[in-house]
Amino acid sequence: MALMCASVPIAADAEEDPIATERSLTDVIQATRVEHRKVEGGEGGAGEGSATEKLESGSAPPPEPEAAGQPQGRGGGTPARSWAILPQVGYTPEKGANGGVKFKDRDVTSLHLTLDLAASAAIKGQYHLDTVLISPSFFTDRLLLLAEGEYYSDPTKEFFGLGNNDVGPDELSTNRYERTTGTLALGLRLSRRFALVASGAFNDIEISHGHLEGSTPSTTSRFPDMAGIDGGRTNRLSLSLLFNDRQDVARPTRGWSVIAKATWVPPGLGNDFDYTRYTLDASYLYPLIWRRQVLGLHVGGQYIDTKRRGTPFYELSSLGGDRDLRGFFEDRFLGSSNVVTNAEYRLKLIDFHLIWDVQIDGVVFGDAGRVFYADDDIASELGQPVATIPATNDDFRYSYGAGTRIALGEALVARIDVGFSDEEKGLVYLVFGHTF
Repeated sequence: MALMCASVPIAADAEEDPIATERSLTDVIQATRVEHRKVEGGEGGAGEGSATEKLESGSAPPPEPEAAGQPQGRGGGTPARSWAILPQVGYTPEKGANGGVKFKDRDVTSLHLTLDLAASAAIKGQYHLDTVLISPSFFTDRLLLLAEGEYYSDPTKEFFGLGNNDVGPDELSTNRYERTTGTLALGLRLSRRFALVASGAFNDIEISHGHLEGSTPSTTSRFPDMAGIDGGRTNRLSLSLLFNDRQDVARPTRGWSVIAKATWVPPGLGNDFDYTRYTLDASYLYPLIWRRQVLGLHVGGQYIDTKRRGTPFYELSSLGGDRDLRGFFEDRFLGSSNVVTNAEYRLKLIDFHLIWDVQIDGVVFGDAGRVFYADDDIASELGQPVATIPATNDDFRYSYGAGTRIALGEALVARIDVGFSDEEKGLVYLVFGHTF
């Protein structure tokens, strides 16, 4: 259990990640691989998953000597719990008092389904509901099935303009943003490390006036001709290739995770827009001293192939928030493409047993990235002359900070990061799952 209170902005796992489906399936593939290793060879046994064979294959470092008092379940006789629940309580100026709960179970029913539930609400009207159900063996061990339903609403969603601009830290406008999404994905295991994923999604967005605070205008009033200003449907078809050779879910210490994805939003599916998004996401973890210290590096990028005004502003490539530039507000930068890199130093701090096996790690991180958007295209998207749009530049944006990771068994990882940048001094993010 965890209680978090803060008087600075908190992000509560509400951002729509373009590769969230693939991250969820990769997580399940990792968990399945860990279970197979335990069953076939035991943790440290002589079978296929033994430490000796993993060392020879280069897929894992030498085993770390167990500390005195190490709880059973991290290599002992009692298996780690497959489920975990974590409440959230906080306060922010944007949301007022807010709270929520996250529940995850990797072993639901005899089919060993993964169930992931999240719900949060705030006094000022922000709501988030998300349900994910994954079958790791859909009729056969080679198939995975994911079904997800999500609802998110924010009456004061901030808009900072388009391109790599300098308008922050104050937003240009705010609007009500309401998203309803349903996703169905089918994954094919090509091998123990590769998977191919095809998915389809219903995605309906509503943009409206919202609740105004102070002198900040509504986005619908200030940019009435912007592409997507009334919302619309962007139903999607996607194809992804996944590679992952990491050996743990809660505390991965070595290996690659690579996701290549193409997403089509064609007009034939009842869409109000027409574009194609290409995404590449790659990260590597390298252990230092007996896996107690880990260095991680992540590189990602997106490119949107579209005609002018073919992509709504809320679907543009974005940076800012808990997964990329952790010293800037969510969606601080919007463009037709982006590039980002993140580096983390992770240090194992303490393990103990309460209701679950609890693992706590410390993290220091640095982020760098930028979006790309031509001024002429920005003017077209906003429906305004070039002379009236915020000036853009060619600089990369940087953020840095520190945080902690709290793993409950092998079910759930809570992440608390505090990010700093030249615009913001101490943004707090309370979200779930590793950054990469």
